[in-house]
Amino acid sequence: IFDANVTTLITAVILFWKASGPVKGFAISLTLGILASLFTALIVGRNIFEFFVDTGRVKKISMMHLISSQNINFLGKGFLACMCSLALIVAGATSFYLRGEKNFGVDFRGGDLITLSSPQAIDVGKVRAALQPINLADATIQESNQGGKYYITVRTPLHTSDAVEKQIMTAMTEAQFKVEGAERVGALVGGELARSSLVALGLGILGILIFVTLRFELSFAVGAIVALLHDVLITVGVFSLLHRELTLTMVGAVLTIAGYSINDTIVVYDRIREGLASGRKGSIEQIMNESINQTLSRTILTSTVTLIPILCLFLFGGAVLRDFSLAIIIGVAVGTYSSIFIASPIVLWWTRARGGGKTSLQREITSKQTKPATAS
Repeated sequence: IFDANVTTLITAVILFWKASGPVKGFAISLTLGILASLFTALIVGRNIFEFFVDTGRVKKISMMHLISSQNINFLGKGFLACMCSLALIVAGATSFYLRGEKNFGVDFRGGDLITLSSPQAIDVGKVRAALQPINLADATIQESNQGGKYYITVRTPLHTSDAVEKQIMTAMTEAQFKVEGAERVGALVGGELARSSLVALGLGILGILIFVTLRFELSFAVGAIVALLHDVLITVGVFSLLHRELTLTMVGAVLTIAGYSINDTIVVYDRIREGLASGRKGSIEQIMNESINQTLSRTILTSTVTLIPILCLFLFGGAVLRDFSLAIIIGVAVGTYSSIFIASPIVLWWTRARGGGKTSLQREITSKQTKPATAS
């Protein structure tokens, strides 16, 4: 729990330190979420569990085993998995290159801003429904009221304000809209914000590399970083292949995916570390395969529980949240896959590439085991 959350917290703190604007706000939300999660997991959840055990209400704990076979050779399929991932990354990169500016939404490219007023309260949901026929239901809409009048501002791509005005006026005649102003606005995500966010993400990755090396071993750190980049690149690539636009909301989704990816990978790594440190018989490949099989049901159950609310957002959250939830769905699925088929094989290959083996890896891991880790 500690290792998985601290790795995500490192990225959140560096994002707050180096990034700016909306990304800094996301870092605050992420930090608060991590701290709340740690508190509930280590204190609230543990005390409630101990209460049920001490009072005799719980006498046996079992977890559903979704996969009956416990001898799947995941590492043996690592090369094939990496080739499939590479093909998908190349396809996504090609699509991203060919689409060019079409990859970026109004937050990155700028757009039109139209302000409308009405003498009565405005239902934003009806405004979105009115914009659906011209494929602008996901436009950024803000409402306000002042001096007895109700206002909405609609932010859409360049050269669409006339179509937006006509569509709303025609579909919502009862609202008696009046145009208060229309203008062209710049990008919300400027070059400086994009650069600072990328620098912060790079420093976050470096921080994760150092922390995982200290807590596990360098080969584990390399595997974790490759898996994280793998998840982010595939998510952005799939978005491009689906002809979706990157917006400010999508930036938040990508940062969320990065946090989930490293969290899921650390859980698998912890079991591998435990297996190696226990002195279990067998080759390093056998021990790693056994460890992955032992965490398989937990990994699938966690991902499934995470996907349930995200699927609800995708299906019922409306146009504004659809792209965000789609990105998270892709990220969770790819993150689960990478923690098993990408991160773990890279640990094995990196260890062998530098001439190490089971004994050397066991020695390095055992030397870094702390008392709290051993007790857990």
